Amino acid sequence: MDDHTRDPGVAPPLGNPTGWHAADEGAAADEGAAADEDPAADARIAGGHWEHATLRRATEHGVRLFNAGAYHESHDCFEDEWYNYGSGTAESAFLHGMVQVAAGAYKRVGFENDDGMRSLFETALGYLRGLPGDFYGVDLDGVRATLRDALDDPSAVDGWQIAIDGARPEAYPADYEYAERVDEEH
Repeated sequence: MDDHTRDPGVAPPLGNPTGWHAADEGAAADEGAAADEDPAADARIAGGHWEHATLRRATEHGVRLFNAGAYHESHDCFEDEWYNYGSGTAESAFLHGMVQVAAGAYKRVGFENDDGMRSLFETALGYLRGLPGDFYGVDLDGVRATLRDALDDPSAVDGWQIAIDGARPEAYPADYEYAERVDEEH
């Protein structure tokens, strides 16, 4: 796990999506001695850890903002985290795809630009191709299905909310604050 994507404060998921490493009971006991050496060990002992916790944090914020219709802010959350990964990684492809998803929804809803939305969604489908259906808790199978539907019928985007951990949560004030901090840093 890369130090720059580690954050033991990121909560565990509901379920066991790709990106989450559930601790097995035998390994948890062995890791007790390592807690003093590794700040993430406490999280692992409690039930597991994220491969890239900052990716999960950005994803939670980005999805909730998307679901609230704050597409520009959602885009910023995914884009900022994308910079942590080199090209050719699953994490980079996921984040790049989600940047395109948020931008495409923004084109449709904010500018009534269905051609721009289609172009961005086609690109997003390319990035999201081959990724697991539950990447970091996001229902990517559902995302890909909606993107394909929207290519034929752009109204498929209207009111669309993305599922994470089996729910479709909307943004909290903390999500907007996170997006504002990200925007100010760049």
